[in-house]
Amino acid sequence: MAVVLFYFHLLLLGTPTGADLPYPEISNAFEKNDASRVISFCENPVLLIVDNVEGIYNQAQATMVLMDFFNKHPNGAFNYQFQGKEADEDIYSAAIYAQGAQKINIGIYFSSEAPNKIQSIKLGD
Repeated sequence: MAVVLFYFHLLLLGTPTGADLPYPEISNAFEKNDASRVISFCENPVLLIVDNVEGIYNQAQATMVLMDFFNKHPNGAFNYQFQGKEADEDIYSAAIYAQGAQKINIGIYFSSEAPNKIQSIKLGD
């Protein structure tokens, strides 16, 4: 019976693809310095590492931490260097947030348990 339900689920909803990951939406939120939108893609709680200071935050706290980052680094250009796919065992992406001559590395690690949710974000080296 479980096998029948599994195939019915695949038939009804389709198989997940890398396109299901919210890469464009995350990029757009970073470009707009929209901390609450970025955090809306995260698990609750989420691990944030900003300039080598890490913390596990609920979504309200994480939004404040990310807002502080955007206040210190406003209007940067966000560009992916690598985008993982859902088929990968560990799903992550690497990006650069460029503000003038300053380039900040960003690592986004997706959850293996919650589909399309970010487990952690690393901002800085």
